[in-house]
Amino acid sequence: MTSSTCQPAVTSPATASSAQDLAFPVAHPRPARGWLNDPNGLCRVNGTWHVFFQFNPHSARHEHIHWGHLSSPDLVEWTEEPVALTPGPQGPDVAGCWSGVMGFDDGAPIAVYSGVQGIENASEVTLARGSADLREWSQERHVAAPMPEDEQVVAVRDPFLVTIDGRRWALQGAGLADGRAAILLYDAEELTDWTYHGVWLSSDRAPAALDADIWECPQLVWLEDSAVWVLVVSRWHRTDDGGHELDDTRALLLEVDLPDQPQDLPRPRILGESEVDTGSSFYAPQVLAEPDRALMIGWAREQREQQACDEAGWSGLLTWPRELQIRDGALVSSPAAECEGWRLGPAHHDDGAAVLLPDACDVVLPTTPEGTVPTVELRAAGDTDAEAGPPVYSGPASRIVIDHSIIEIFRADGPACTLRAYPAADQQWELRTGGARLSWWVLRRWSPA
Repeated sequence: MTSSTCQPAVTSPATASSAQDLAFPVAHPRPARGWLNDPNGLCRVNGTWHVFFQFNPHSARHEHIHWGHLSSPDLVEWTEEPVALTPGPQGPDVAGCWSGVMGFDDGAPIAVYSGVQGIENASEVTLARGSADLREWSQERHVAAPMPEDEQVVAVRDPFLVTIDGRRWALQGAGLADGRAAILLYDAEELTDWTYHGVWLSSDRAPAALDADIWECPQLVWLEDSAVWVLVVSRWHRTDDGGHELDDTRALLLEVDLPDQPQDLPRPRILGESEVDTGSSFYAPQVLAEPDRALMIGWAREQREQQACDEAGWSGLLTWPRELQIRDGALVSSPAAECEGWRLGPAHHDDGAAVLLPDACDVVLPTTPEGTVPTVELRAAGDTDAEAGPPVYSGPASRIVIDHSIIEIFRADGPACTLRAYPAADQQWELRTGGARLSWWVLRRWSPA
């Protein structure tokens, strides 16, 4: 594949309130203030889309994690709903309601999440029952699966539910005492009481690109068009100073061998691996399998100092929903078709030699009949060339979505690239494509309902 580079721009971050903040998006809905990370509980119920997310409404820091909630009839018109889940005064989620998914028990929605009691790597699978419209929640804090009584398992989090051959299973991301990352398998036919079946897959069986101390946020989805299972994991590493760092998100292409007997377990066989997103800001996506497609939403991490986030009062964005496909062994994503609803007015057409773009736009670039994708350079430019920063992105692109500080770059022949960049007030986005003619639309502003 053609290589590309993604890096944050070296420009000054905005520090004003969200209404005036140059970094705050107009077409990537989120609360006006607070910390946001992993998308959770992605689902569609009675024609309405719901995305929950890790949320601290009180500051721009990863503390006291709740579940925030957005809903939409069409993936464009979003409503900011009341906070769904709140850490309890005691019990399994006293330190936070961390990542998970939406389950359904006889049609009733149930949030399935990691309840954490401290900053260590222990968690318990905790349940909360929702109303039919997912707007009211009863947090009885029932534990469906405690930490496994397994000496080799030292870290567990991020439950995921998947149906394989008509039977419901659950996965959790894990770290093992010998340094391997792993996926744990549970029988979750009884949603309120899971049965642990041990390590399902570990990093020593995977290509070296999947190396990690913990595999976080596992997502297992069947892609019908390619007849392959895709396991998406985000790579977490310990650091020498006792801390940790979040790496990237990658995918394993799998066959899942079905059991001969009902009591036997499905077994994974690795067919290949793929990048999910080449940008430095993409992490912890959630994937939803629909009858005709698989949708993915990721967390776009900040690339500015914590002090700037504190002053701005917010941190973290969700990507646009993306449809997944396998092409030539690679996981390729593109904006969901509904996202064209963000476009405002008629298309603009420009020669791509050096096009100045607005701070919120959707750009489409031509692909040759042979399938060649244009190579572009995107930078924050000032009034003179001397005031232009280094390229924020240099590489192939079929479509570029720019929304203030988030940039999502898509290509028809490879993985997407998500990055964060912070142009100054006197800078404007400049796109160079070597002369290819491009089309672009201004993005309309989201107003929370």
